[in-house]
Amino acid sequence: MRRWRNWAGSVEARPAALLRPTSVTALQDIVRSASGNQRIRMAGSGHSFTPIVPSNDIMLLPHDFANGDSASAVGIDTQRMVARVPAGMVLHQLNEYLAASGVALANMGDITAQTVAGSISTSTHGTGLGFTGLAGQVQGFGLVTADGEHLDCDATENAEVFQLGRVGLGCLGILTYVDMTIVPAFQLRAVEQARRLSDVLDNFDTIVTEADHFEFYWIPHTKWALTKHNTRTQEPPAPRSAWNKWWGKTVMENYAFGAVCMAGRVVPAAIPRLATALPSQGRQEFTEASHEVFATRRLVKFHEMEYSIPREHLVSALRQIVEMVEREKLRISFPVEVRVTGSDDVPLSTSYGRESAYIAVHMYKGMEYERYFRLVEAILAPMQGRPHWGKIHFQGAKTLQPSYNRFGDFLALRERLDPERRFVNEYVGRVLGL
Repeated sequence: MRRWRNWAGSVEARPAALLRPTSVTALQDIVRSASGNQRIRMAGSGHSFTPIVPSNDIMLLPHDFANGDSASAVGIDTQRMVARVPAGMVLHQLNEYLAASGVALANMGDITAQTVAGSISTSTHGTGLGFTGLAGQVQGFGLVTADGEHLDCDATENAEVFQLGRVGLGCLGILTYVDMTIVPAFQLRAVEQARRLSDVLDNFDTIVTEADHFEFYWIPHTKWALTKHNTRTQEPPAPRSAWNKWWGKTVMENYAFGAVCMAGRVVPAAIPRLATALPSQGRQEFTEASHEVFATRRLVKFHEMEYSIPREHLVSALRQIVEMVEREKLRISFPVEVRVTGSDDVPLSTSYGRESAYIAVHMYKGMEYERYFRLVEAILAPMQGRPHWGKIHFQGAKTLQPSYNRFGDFLALRERLDPERRFVNEYVGRVLGL
């Protein structure tokens, strides 16, 4: 038996078969040859914290898939402004390819180690009230279904599968390619600085309405937030020096931050004092290619839960979390991350039908996280909260379904495409009520 583990090391699988299909044809052969009771799941890069990937039967790895036959055709249509990419391509590779062609994704999350398929299937987003997450940028995709058929899906062909399947949790079939909306390449002028948390919250609506892309990190046990304000521009680049980028992003935000977290794990009572030592380089300004600014390198491993709530509830929600952390005498060494996105029309997207604010809480690997996460969930879930499908949460179908008015449509489509539940695992069964 083979072993697969996610990035955080918190989810493990030992499938009977761990396969690397190199083409659509090979993928179809695997699906058709599987027996009716064998479960098939496609892994991405392992950056989900939930057990959304594992199967005890057949697991597929995407890393060779971009080298196969029809799935390898990466093309840019500059008239439609759409890029067709292999579903198993990693985002940082896609960014490099697009940049070389003078185009870019309009918005993206801060992790680029994910595959394209994995990021859209779990509703990975990013920040910016005028923009959607990655699934909202999908114009079409290819899908191998449970009977081995390959479907091309877009707004006109297999339109229902396209509409419902852009966030599909991997349970409708296996994605082979994705058509992504692209825009002309652009720069981001970044301003990063510490601000009083009270100042950020008092002015939050104004900030996110006027900003192109804004996010902040509250440092628990302090009154401070680290803010990132990014403005889209066609101005010439004014990049950080290689030294400054290495020192700030690799040394301070990873190695130094990791040392603070490790010290807090050894002596939890010291965390509030250690919080004042969390890395901050004061105010920084620079202008770089969009994908260089959006992305953050993550070397310190952690557990994460993230909730989407209606944007108007953000200030109240975060103030309740701040009060709860102190009231419950929790010791939290990881910042709390806040972002926003615009509304989209993807039925299982966490921003479906509303402008959303996202609150992400983290705990350093090796530290107990469940009590903290449950307390945060108790604040956010009643606020029409929707958990990120790839991050830790404690909900099931009964509590999730009221948040998605096309939940039943998705279930019906899943049943039609895969009546034997070949692409369903335990986690998917839990969140869909199967």
